[in-house]
Amino acid sequence: MIEWGVAAGFRSARAPRVCHKITWAGTKFIMARRISILTIGTLGDISPMTVLGLALKRAGYDVSIAVPENFRSFVEDMGLPSRRCGADFSSFMRAGEMTSLAGASTVQVVRKWLSPGPEMRDMFEGIFRDAVEATADADAIIFHPLTSIACDIAEAKGIPAILVPLGMVSPSAESLLSVIPGTRLPAWNRHSYKTLRLQRLSYASVVNEIRTKVLGLRRTYFKHPHHVAGRRVPVLYPVSPVLQPRPNEDGDQIHFTGYWFRDGPADWRPTGRLAEFLSRGPQPIYIGFGSMPGLGLERTEMILRACEAANQRAILGRGWGAFGEFQLSENFHLIDYAPHDQLFREVRAVVHHGGLGTTSSGLRAGRPTLICPFMLDQKYWGHQVVQLGVGPEFLQIQHWSVESLTAAIRDLVANRSYAARAAEIGAAMSQENGTARAVEIVGEIVGSPLPATELATC
Repeated sequence: MIEWGVAAGFRSARAPRVCHKITWAGTKFIMARRISILTIGTLGDISPMTVLGLALKRAGYDVSIAVPENFRSFVEDMGLPSRRCGADFSSFMRAGEMTSLAGASTVQVVRKWLSPGPEMRDMFEGIFRDAVEATADADAIIFHPLTSIACDIAEAKGIPAILVPLGMVSPSAESLLSVIPGTRLPAWNRHSYKTLRLQRLSYASVVNEIRTKVLGLRRTYFKHPHHVAGRRVPVLYPVSPVLQPRPNEDGDQIHFTGYWFRDGPADWRPTGRLAEFLSRGPQPIYIGFGSMPGLGLERTEMILRACEAANQRAILGRGWGAFGEFQLSENFHLIDYAPHDQLFREVRAVVHHGGLGTTSSGLRAGRPTLICPFMLDQKYWGHQVVQLGVGPEFLQIQHWSVESLTAAIRDLVANRSYAARAAEIGAAMSQENGTARAVEIVGEIVGSPLPATELATC
């Protein structure tokens, strides 16, 4: 039996959309055809969401992804239609208010999120407004934690919403919120998650304007940003269950799928100067900090001097760093890009900022890891590396010195237990297909895609 219903829409001139609801043996399934993905951030945020979107598209869903303006061509080149979700977030990270968070203490980070300056406020108000437009025709929403207006949109439209965090945002006695210091006290760990309500207060004006004038909802002030109608939304972590134990909380839909890798060509091999560098000496380490601001000339020189002092050759990922500003010795090779999944198999260890994607790539390759956190969830993954026994204590950039970096790099490459444990972790992660598992879970939550014949008539 087929029942027809009109999906809740926004107050606009658009014609109402019709969604199929099928009842089979007393169970109702919603056949969702359009999934809107909302994400902001740098490439580390955009890439896994794009990989998921492409997999959902192959599974038969009609997928669009809303990203910052500077990433629209990236996702379109990958094969997905893009929509706008904020302005150039990378410029905001590189030269805006976010630069002050590089190396900041947890208290400073929390203060910035709870009391944003005018630039940050304008950025996020634009993101929230763009998100409404980007999801106008959605039957389901998959969203980054900082696009939490998705929960308000899902409430108004009566559609599923799925949260995709890159760090811990689920209440748990065992695990702490990614940007809040944890303790051995379960009550404190659970309490730390309540701070997420406070961050929403900073944008209460624009959120309530959207809720009342656009979505037709009542005003709220202390609503949890990841709740719809008072209930936590399902959470889909692109994280290997080997790296992170599942929070032990009853009633939550929390899934750890394995990372959603954007693997490079299977036949990729080092060529040219990179191949020459690899062949002319001992196996190097990899050092790269991606799209992190705040490295600067002084810290760049520190890490180069530390490598020399530790007698280590290194492949340097250019990223946003200043490696290119130095006359590098023959112990270093600077690259703009190489696929991490293959490149990391050519090195003996990796040193990086602690983004989830780089952490996952390094450990899947079975390589010991030293994390040097800059901000936000990176310290969390630094903790996890230590807990897993795959690398030394993380070294925050504000605590760098030539001596501390030299000691950490020596420990990283000399401690055989790190290499043995990383190899075990890598073997387990190589058996995972996080993207395929994520598509299965999305299907369980939002329903199956419409058949192609019905899509053509929608």
